Amino acid sequence: MDQFVREPKGIQKWWDDFELSGQNVVWREKTYGDNVAVYKNQEACKAMAATVAYKVANQNFHRGDAALGNLQWGTTYLNPGTVDGECNMTHGHFHKADPICDEYYYGISGEGFLLFWDGADDFYVEKVFPGSLHYISGVYAHRIINSGDSVLAVAAASLPATRQDHAVIETRPFPYRCFKRDGQVVWEKA
Repeated sequence: MDQFVREPKGIQKWWDDFELSGQNVVWREKTYGDNVAVYKNQEACKAMAATVAYKVANQNFHRGDAALGNLQWGTTYLNPGTVDGECNMTHGHFHKADPICDEYYYGISGEGFLLFWDGADDFYVEKVFPGSLHYISGVYAHRIINSGDSVLAVAAASLPATRQDHAVIETRPFPYRCFKRDGQVVWEKA
């Protein structure tokens, strides 16, 4: 009977540090230096190059296998802060291999925004906060922005088959940028 009842394969804490832990969980860090190309003031970003911008924990039982249908769970922990007033953000990506692969994001802690862009004229933003749920159609590029004063933690259920395309965001940036000035969020056309 000991093998009948088992512990879960992972734990996504919704309290304390909101840490994702368990089997096959891999952590990675992104520094501001990894994202220089996405900020307006790239020189200011280079000056912060060694500082961690965000961490990602990802549980994937089929790592390396991008077969359609394989599912993964991940959590992004985006630190608060700005680069010359521009709010800290993830790199952002399109779904290169298969735009039919959708995602869900779920706000765990902090506050910020989720940007959506079809690569043409359709651009919009949704607020992210604890409990917010975001459906992301595979045809939209998307990016998380931390506009708050604490870590913005966002969980995601996605398909590795999307093969995220980050490079295109560097040559075709999102049409608006998010700044924090005098404690207020300000949107500026890129």
